[in-house]
Amino acid sequence: MRIILALLGLARDLTKGFYLSLIQICTRLFFVSREFPSSISINCQLDVIPRHIGLQWHRLALGKKARIEKWCVVNTWHGDVILEQGSSIGIGSIVIGPVRFGRDSVCAQNCFITGESHLYQDITKRIRSQGYEIAEVVFGDNVWIGSNCVILPGVTIGANSVIGAGSVVTKSIPSSSVAVGNPAKVIMQYSAESGQWLRI
Repeated sequence: MRIILALLGLARDLTKGFYLSLIQICTRLFFVSREFPSSISINCQLDVIPRHIGLQWHRLALGKKARIEKWCVVNTWHGDVILEQGSSIGIGSIVIGPVRFGRDSVCAQNCFITGESHLYQDITKRIRSQGYEIAEVVFGDNVWIGSNCVILPGVTIGANSVIGAGSVVTKSIPSSSVAVGNPAKVIMQYSAESGQWLRI
């Protein structure tokens, strides 16, 4: 009996794997808006085509020289994911829309960036059936997100800002700032008058 169940499980896994591979091919051919040159690693998982009731169509768009590196997951079921010219998503990162990357903004490796979160207030219902709170994440131009960061819904990070590795960003960060920690706090800002980064 155990072997039969194992074989049935394997057959299901293989069938699902083939089905998901077809979805990835169709997604890349028909459902991603791209300018040339731009690149998406063949190892990425692009969740653009809705596969469940209640999910909606949204855009995945890449500008010139935008890049999504290997082992990333990009999900647009709750909002657009837009990478403007020269922006990139680093190896192993997960991006759940709505998220917008400004020009030349960089997300390093293994980041989690989400524009949606599950509602949980009603304890008489399963969390997964309570719906979502949606709030766009926006990165200005020339933003650097260090590795292993978490960026939560509704956050805006201003142009020319840097988020230190491992930070959890729960609130918006002004332009030309360096923020670190959990929760992330601004520790330096650029002074146009002195032309230097000043500690706060």
